[in-house]
Amino acid sequence: MNDKQIIRKFGLVLKSLREEKGISQEALAHAIKSHSTHISRLENGHKQPTLTTFIKLADELNVEPMELMKLVCSELG
Repeated sequence: MNDKQIIRKFGLVLKSLREEKGISQEALAHAIKSHSTHISRLENGHKQPTLTTFIKLADELNVEPMELMKLVCSELG
């Protein structure tokens, strides 16, 4: 697995969780003091989150950071 695959799978998991919770990109961005374009870039695999952003995203999506990581890893196979 390469870096791009990992970043892309993170984005897919992030989008899935966000949609499952019924949260818009704008609302999620506002909650973590970011911008909706940043959320879009994360979801589309164009950017990777910092550790701080990763933890903030997990918190806003009501999942433990370790659980978020497990979800990404399970997507990687």
